[in-house]
Order: sequence, then structure tokens, then C-alpha cells
Amino acid sequence: MRSGVVQSYGGLLACRLLLGLVEGGLFPDNPETAFYLSDAEKTLMQVRRARQAGQTESAQKFHKKDVYAGFKDWKIWAFCVGQFGTDTMLYGYSTFLPTIIQGLGDWTTAETQALTIPCYCLGAISYIIVARLSDSQQRRGLYTVIFGAISVVGYGVLISDSSTGAHYTGCFLVALGLYVCVGLPLAWLPSNQPRYGKRTTATGMQLTMGNAAGIMAPFVRTEVPDRPDYVPRQITNICILQLYPDAQGPRFITGHAVSLALVGMGSLLFAFMSWYFSQKNARRRQGKEDARVENMSEEELAELGDRSPRFIFTI
Repeated sequence: MRSGVVQSYGGLLACRLLLGLVEGGLFPDNPETAFYLSDAEKTLMQVRRARQAGQTESAQKFHKKDVYAGFKDWKIWAFCVGQFGTDTMLYGYSTFLPTIIQGLGDWTTAETQALTIPCYCLGAISYIIVARLSDSQQRRGLYTVIFGAISVVGYGVLISDSSTGAHYTGCFLVALGLYVCVGLPLAWLPSNQPRYGKRTTATGMQLTMGNAAGIMAPFVRTEVPDRPDYVPRQITNICILQLYPDAQGPRFITGHAVSLALVGMGSLLFAFMSWYFSQKNARRRQGKEDARVENMSEEELAELGDRSPRFIFTI
């Protein structure tokens, strides 16, 4: 479908640039500049933020040292790798779900599109419910891992030599965990970065690595015609590899196996990070990390951000 200005790659870039400029003006940088909050709500957010460890006035400003600290923090890189794994499912499933369902039976295009709706509805409902639960309990890792495992089971069903009904059930299982294990880590990592510069760096790295997962579906190369009358605009783009080639339908073993493996990898990484944060919190509550900062004042401790023994990680 090509409509409006999006009739070429240039039009797509123009739309993305325009949306970026609009979004940049819509979203505030802090509670003080949030136009949609009342004065009482702004005050409440400021009080809540001040009660959190590491939320100093300096920490809410952008410092280069925080950016460098973000690039050197292995925990952020672990989240990036995990996000790459789960986002593979996001791009593969969202892009090729109609193809997957089309391979399950003799459907028309309209029927195929209609059959995708219940899957997406289930994914949206599960995400809303789990987001509410995880936020109230401040437990991100547990739900990310559980629903990642459900999606892995779903891909296992899709790979299996089962009936059409079983494969369609597999689509629902994948959708059940899709948005949960993709979305929760995006809230989890920033919540463990009290310093603004490091938090923005971490978020940018996480989103960049996650979006890079879309490169696999599909890869495209440029074929240059071997003739003297060749001109650049005659280049033909040819798809040389994709996760869900039609020839592998209806089971699409390659696509499902790659997605299963990467989602499993991401879930295991997030499980490890949840365990690591739990162990770190236990040590800090027991005072086992106080010795290395015993000569620091409370103000200096607060400036350490997530490295402070007073800071407790969200698990």
C-alpha cells in the first residue's frame, strides 16, 4: 500500500523526520514542563522523585561522565542483547503473521487478515494486565521471563508437525508473551538508572539494539546489471534471505526456530539480570557494600546513582 507522501523511500524518510520533530515537541523532559499535569500533580511527582535514592539535583542534568558510564556498564549491554532477542519476535511475528496464518489453510486475503485480529487482541490485553501487575509489585523480571517462556512454547507448537488448529493455537501463545517480554524491559532498565545522562544513554542503546533485530526480516541486496547501458536508477532490489520464505510454509521451521532461540536467549538473560539485582539488593540491605563508601557523605553517596549502596534495584 502506498498512499499520500509515502510513495518512495524518500517519502518514508520525510514522514519519519516530520513525526520525530512533532514528537520532540509533544513529550516533556521532566514533570515541571509537562503541560498536561496540574500543579498538584507536578508537585506530587517531584516529591516522589526526591524520595528515591540518587535523585539529586545534579543527577537530573545531562553530564558527559554519565554517558561514558552508560557505555561502560555491562548491565546495560546485557539488556541490549536481551532486547535484540525479544524484538526479533516482535518484528518477525508482526510482519509475517498473515503469511503464517495463510499457510495454515486456504484463506482469502480478507479472511487471513481477520484471523490475525484475535491474536493481536490477546497480546494487547495480556500486556495491559501484566504491565499493571508488574508496576504495582515492582517486579519486571519475573513476568518478562514467564511470558517469554510462553512465547517459546508457542513457537515450539508452530514448528511441530501438528494440525492446523494446533498451529493457530501456537500463534496465540506467541502473542500472549509478545508485547510483555518486549515492553517490560523497556521500563525496567531506565528505572534502575537514577542519573539522567546514564538513563538516556541506556534507553538509546536498548532501543537501537532492539530495532536492529528488524534487519533480519528480510535482508536485501542490490543487484547491478552487467551491461553497458546500466544506470543507477535501474538497480533492482532482490530479497535473498528472509525468516519466513513461502517455500517453507506452512511450518516455516527456519523463522520459528530462529525466533524461538533468540526469545529463549533473551528470557534467560533477563532471568539472570533479575537474579543479579536480587543478590545485589540483598548485599546492600545487609550493609555488605558500605565499607567501600564509608568515608563518603550522604550527598556524595547520592551522586553515585545506581552504584550507591543506598540504591535498590527494581527486579
